[in-house]
Amino acid sequence: MKIQSTIVFQKNWEAIHEPCPKHCNGADGCEWCQGSNRKYKYIINEGSSRSSKTYSLIDVCDLYLRNHKGKRLIIWGDSKEEVVKAILREIKKRHVMTDRYNVGYNHRRTDNDFEYNNGSTQMFMGADNPDIVMKLTQDFAWFNEPYNISRESFDQIDQRTSDFILLDWNPKQAHWIDDLKKSRRAIVIKSTFKDNPFCPPEQRAKILSYQPISRCEAVESGKLDEKEAIKYDLANNPDELSPVLLKELSRCIRNEETNSADEFNWQVYGLGEKGEKPDRIYHWKKCTKQQFDAIDAKTYYGIDWGKVDPWAISAVKYYDGQLFVHELNYKSENELMKELTISQHKEIRQTNEGLVVWRMRQLGIPKNAILVCDNNRPDKIKALRKAGWEYAVATTKGKGSIKDGISVLDDLDVYYTEESKNIEYEQENYQWKTDRYGVRLEDPEDKDNHTLDGIRYVSMWLRSEGIIRVV
Repeated sequence: MKIQSTIVFQKNWEAIHEPCPKHCNGADGCEWCQGSNRKYKYIINEGSSRSSKTYSLIDVCDLYLRNHKGKRLIIWGDSKEEVVKAILREIKKRHVMTDRYNVGYNHRRTDNDFEYNNGSTQMFMGADNPDIVMKLTQDFAWFNEPYNISRESFDQIDQRTSDFILLDWNPKQAHWIDDLKKSRRAIVIKSTFKDNPFCPPEQRAKILSYQPISRCEAVESGKLDEKEAIKYDLANNPDELSPVLLKELSRCIRNEETNSADEFNWQVYGLGEKGEKPDRIYHWKKCTKQQFDAIDAKTYYGIDWGKVDPWAISAVKYYDGQLFVHELNYKSENELMKELTISQHKEIRQTNEGLVVWRMRQLGIPKNAILVCDNNRPDKIKALRKAGWEYAVATTKGKGSIKDGISVLDDLDVYYTEESKNIEYEQENYQWKTDRYGVRLEDPEDKDNHTLDGIRYVSMWLRSEGIIRVV
């Protein structure tokens, strides 16, 4: 069967078929197998744009399904519509290129499933449907650029996947994939557009246009500093740079002159490495939960309501110019309701206090604590007060209040606990808006800021009470 194999395809194929180094066939106690005779369960493809990740994984999945009877693959995306749009056309293009289109399987146009002659199937699903996530099982899964898929959804799918999981992404933001990479059963396959011999010339040229002068080899190797490099006499080549270095330097100088050079874009889309967003707002630091608990200061609670979106509850301590935060809840009310047991549903009905009060009791939040809440749900604040949390207060909002809160937090040293994964993710990705020309605007993006809003409510309340003083 014809296939234009790439390095990325080969590495994935080897990772799938590499056996346990002990060849123990799943014997008890094997740290690799954990009940499976497969060495790697998580095969993480991390790299730049146009590195052949998509085509390579299409080939891997197709050939695996052809070679193994009765296997089910589910390709997961943020939504079914998005993953079908992103992958289906590429599958058809790839199968035509390799003379495999419509050979050995049937593509059902009604639901876009692929049924192979040997009983294997390939399906598309969206992780935005909790019922599907909780019900479907698969032999192997492919997570295509799962930037908006939650860790909870991934865990549910993971425990319902018997063989292995493929993931592909550009590491452009903080993500739970960073934690998954630490697993003993994970392998990371890094690639860039330079690993793809089939990368179209125009797309290759676009990616190369991001490379700044500071990232060319002549500068990184120490042969030239940046000031020397930008003014280098390319015609006379006084330092006798090699033709390869001279060509790269010439391109980087042109990138700077045309303003296409971009450190973030080059690092993420050119090198396939995690880069810091240029318009990032916060730069908080980690601490341990033990350090948080040891802070001898009063605990406040920031609450950002969420019935469909995350319901963020954070514990906050302030001490001598430092703010310490710990995540308590990030699940939406809808998510929590679906996870409740029959007895918990009964308990909530019998007390007639509702989910909000029940959750506060479950988290062990003291009745004498100060709870600073989003003011858009006054009925929930009233319910808390009625249930005994007399110091539940609504935050004050108004023109400029968001920027004021950001300013207060910027003046503090803020630490989040290692367990607070959503706080970590949000503070790394929270950034200022930019216009279509990339010019920074005065307002932050209203996205992925649920824990950040609750923490901001507390900091503003502390400032209004004179506990945090404005210098």
